[in-house]
Amino acid sequence: MTNYTYDLRNAEWDGTPIDHWEPSKWKQWKSKHSASDADVKIEREYLRIKHAVQQANAALSLDRVKIKLKLTSAKTIGLQGTFPCRPGDVGKNGSPSKQYTISCGFYANDVGVKTAIVKARELDLLLITKQFQWTPELLGKQAQKIALIDDETPKKIISELIQEYEREFWKNHEKNRQGISTWETHYLRHLKKLPQDVPMSLEALEIALEKTNPNTSSRFFLVWQLKKFCDFCDINGLKIINAYATPKPHPSFRKVPLDEEVIQGFSKIGMPLSAYTSKEKFTQPEQWQWVYGMLATYGLRPHELFAIDIPAFLDSANSFHLITLNPSLTDGTKTGERSCGVPPLYPHWVELFDLKNVKLPHNAGTLSNKTAKLHIRFRNTDIGFRPYDLRHAYAIRGHRLKVPIKTMADYMGHSVQEHTKTYQRWMNEEANLEIYREVVIHRQGTTKEALKARISELEAENIALKAENATIKGLLVQHQLGELLS
Repeated sequence: MTNYTYDLRNAEWDGTPIDHWEPSKWKQWKSKHSASDADVKIEREYLRIKHAVQQANAALSLDRVKIKLKLTSAKTIGLQGTFPCRPGDVGKNGSPSKQYTISCGFYANDVGVKTAIVKARELDLLLITKQFQWTPELLGKQAQKIALIDDETPKKIISELIQEYEREFWKNHEKNRQGISTWETHYLRHLKKLPQDVPMSLEALEIALEKTNPNTSSRFFLVWQLKKFCDFCDINGLKIINAYATPKPHPSFRKVPLDEEVIQGFSKIGMPLSAYTSKEKFTQPEQWQWVYGMLATYGLRPHELFAIDIPAFLDSANSFHLITLNPSLTDGTKTGERSCGVPPLYPHWVELFDLKNVKLPHNAGTLSNKTAKLHIRFRNTDIGFRPYDLRHAYAIRGHRLKVPIKTMADYMGHSVQEHTKTYQRWMNEEANLEIYREVVIHRQGTTKEALKARISELEAENIALKAENATIKGLLVQHQLGELLS
């Protein structure tokens, strides 16, 4: 039995796609499958019905019937013709009529063809006698979705539509921390720009789009989300959305701190701020510094701080100071558990930052709120970079230390492709120059020293061989003289 995802319209034989094949020659269709293959039978049946539709349309034309049959898919037949505009629709140049393809649920088989012919003649008669009306049967799914069909039905406001949209979202997403973050960050964040207490309209779309600036990531992702939301609401807003569309902007420049700057930031993150006050215990300097040190030493994502297995980290048997993550503490991490413990690339930083003296914040609030406070602290102390920049610095540090890319990707909890695409592109000129000094110049210097030592060894060996050769020559001369005297 053929797979339900099989699309027979992609079939071809001898370089000819199936939709370019003459339907009347359907018996000659072979495709690239064997004659007994079920897919070939389906392809031939598709061509046979397509030929039957052509014959039916030719007969309708002879009878001057203006409604025609159309094979709308491999399994369905629709009716195509010019009808009065649907409620809320307008024809070209303001015309009261427009061409539509109506789906009446006719299957693509012999019975479906015959039934479609009868319906085509019926609709044509209604048009001729000016008795045609758009019924729920002809409107199909739009009968339930387009509010303009029934003016007495109150329109749902945007906030209600967003709630329905969210329910649809959870049908295909797991409701865990990652799923909630996806909904709030990639969906709700953009939909909140729409006015919430009015029905969905083109004006509402424009209000949301005007809240973003051109050529920004905010505008780009808002456009992307509004297209999906309009499709869900069955609202045709493509024209106005595309008018505000902007290409995806290039990533902004990221400041990746050098090791010296990381060490300086450790002191700075714990400094008291007169302009920044909070009742949260999370604002204690020692807690800020411990969190900062863990991010810098292990290259963690900010939210992963709260997934650290503290007992395992403090275990006396953990001589390499590895950390492991327990996703259950945060209802899942971004990419699940790492396949290995995460090591400090600079083991001496564990002592420098006093990381074994754990001061993990235990403030209340959601995980998003906890990580948000960390971002705010970085900004208010004017360190010069963001929490995630310490993760990028960790990646570059591994490259300088010549840790294999696959190993670094495992340490950081992502794929090799993600590692090379996202992290190494942030290497600025200074970081690249530092890597060049450490990897190339250092290696070259080591090679020169080795060559000099080898040359000295060879020279000494050459002198020894020359001395040995002179000794052998002397013995040979003495031997020859002895033979002459005898």
